Amino acid sequence: MSQALVSIHTHDKISQQELQHLITVSTGFIDAYIIDCYGKEPMLLPQNIVLSALDSDRQVQSVEWHEAMLPVYSVSEPSDKNGVALVIEGDEITQRFALMCNEMPKTVRIRISEVVDADLDVKDAAIFQYVRMGEKIYHIPNMAHIQASIGL
Repeated sequence: MSQALVSIHTHDKISQQELQHLITVSTGFIDAYIIDCYGKEPMLLPQNIVLSALDSDRQVQSVEWHEAMLPVYSVSEPSDKNGVALVIEGDEITQRFALMCNEMPKTVRIRISEVVDADLDVKDAAIFQYVRMGEKIYHIPNMAHIQASIGL
């Protein structure tokens, strides 16, 4: 089992224990999004931390969600005009943000044992770790870095 999926943390916004519970509660399976990322391997993100998906203009600094303006962290193609903003969970509304994607990510149900750590050097601070599913490499985001980079 990949420790990367279990050890995603969001700078105490979602505790590691809470996330581990969300991941393992479904008897060894996890529902996840595979998110295409501009200039890097696709991101693997548990669906449990995504609160909502909103169609959005990609060229924005924030998106409105439930009367709050959420800062945006973009992983989409810079030239695209439109995208999908995934609202990412935080303990409080002030700790939530929008992850801007090219399109609605692909949904997969994976057996946790299928996801193994990939022994690759991480050179991007926004990447926590690389994992492998079959022959494909994905990255697990470094949520603490992402939140810090957008001022949370």
